[in-house]
Amino acid sequence: MNKKIYISLIVTILTSSVFGQFVGKDPLSISLYYMQKTEIDSAKKYIDIAVTDDALKSSAKTWYYRGYIYKDLYKQREKSNKVSPLRLISIESFKHMLTLDGKDEFKESTNKILKYEASTLYNDAARMLKIETHELAKENYELFRSTMLLIDPNSDFVARDVKFKLALASMLNRPSGTSQGLDSAQMVQVKSLYLEVIALDANNPGANYNLAILYYNEAADIINNMDYDMDIMKLNEVQDYCIEIFLEGLPYMKKAYELQYKRRETLVGLSNIYYGLNDMEKSNLYKKELEQLDSE
Repeated sequence: MNKKIYISLIVTILTSSVFGQFVGKDPLSISLYYMQKTEIDSAKKYIDIAVTDDALKSSAKTWYYRGYIYKDLYKQREKSNKVSPLRLISIESFKHMLTLDGKDEFKESTNKILKYEASTLYNDAARMLKIETHELAKENYELFRSTMLLIDPNSDFVARDVKFKLALASMLNRPSGTSQGLDSAQMVQVKSLYLEVIALDANNPGANYNLAILYYNEAADIINNMDYDMDIMKLNEVQDYCIEIFLEGLPYMKKAYELQYKRRETLVGLSNIYYGLNDMEKSNLYKKELEQLDSE
């Protein structure tokens, strides 16, 4: 027999012998063996079998390593995929693991991986804040929140919720490509987002000011496009409706004024809103303050 072939055969026999002696025949053990050899596809194949195996599927260890393997697969193959299925399977595996007996052995490592995966979700959500992908951005942000809650059920998201909602509102608060500005669906979404921010942080100056501007612009657009040839009753209805909109925006503009946010723009807003409400005394009061500011 050729010497090289003989040596190769001996190595194969020895390797098989070692594998058979030290590696269990169950799919979890085989998966871990391939993990150690960094043969990730084979590791995935056997860990997917393990989670359906009656003897293994209730073990925290099985689900921990499934999450771990899928995390590695995500890093290798889908790091640039902002809606990675591999990342989601990894998180879901860890989530299930945390419901099983024996989880404490893996909890510290699991929390570190989940924190990493949560950070990628948050970053991807921020990168998707565009008109065409903003719904996916919202989904990623909610997944970020739920992942962080797996680590700490008492996580405080107020600051991040405010930041994300303001960024989303700012992105949506742009003209829809027509001369008429925001379409009605965008208007509703943006208003809702600013109201959500104010519910979390009543003194948020940007949310108060921008919400007031939305209401003011809505009423001003109706007035500017009004057909003054319409009958008097219809005209009165439209004017009354505009007054309602101005009144809705007024508290938010006053709040922005109290917070000294964009002082000049806020004074302009207050003067214009009171003008729209036919309260000339208050309109002139803020107009005068604006003139004093401009003269300084």
